[in-house]
Amino acid sequence: MNGFDLAELSAVRNARPEAVSEMIRRTLRVLEDLMEDADHACTFTLVDCPIIDDDLTAAVNTLLPNGCRVAKLEPVTSVTQQVRSALPAFFVPINQPQAWVERAAARELAEALADWAVALMRRLWPESAEVWALTVYTTTWYEADYVDLVVRDDERIWLLHLGVSD
Repeated sequence: MNGFDLAELSAVRNARPEAVSEMIRRTLRVLEDLMEDADHACTFTLVDCPIIDDDLTAAVNTLLPNGCRVAKLEPVTSVTQQVRSALPAFFVPINQPQAWVERAAARELAEALADWAVALMRRLWPESAEVWALTVYTTTWYEADYVDLVVRDDERIWLLHLGVSD
């Protein structure tokens, strides 16, 4: 996005910490709507809970839907790098390819929203936060493709789910 740092906007800088996660959720919801197509529905969510007894896996399992559990947690260096590399490219609908090519209005809007979400995530989680890529084991349907990230910041666990069904 032309080198402008969205984190410099007062809406990010001055947001109350408890409001930042809701701002991220709203942004993800707009991205879901923007990228929806005939048989292509995105589910982008951010949920959290306190960690109890320092058991990361148990905490993440409470955030997953019924029938799902942690299969693997792999450390990653940066949640924001993972998010920005996944959004929107990994979730672009295959119908209407002209709408999603580089520099198309829909693509630029989706990329700007992804940049906005990342700026907010930088505000929510310090660089020192621990981050893992999550692989889910499921006995029921989950998503056709997904990127799940787990973030631990102090005594909270966050699950960022970026999924698509098509």
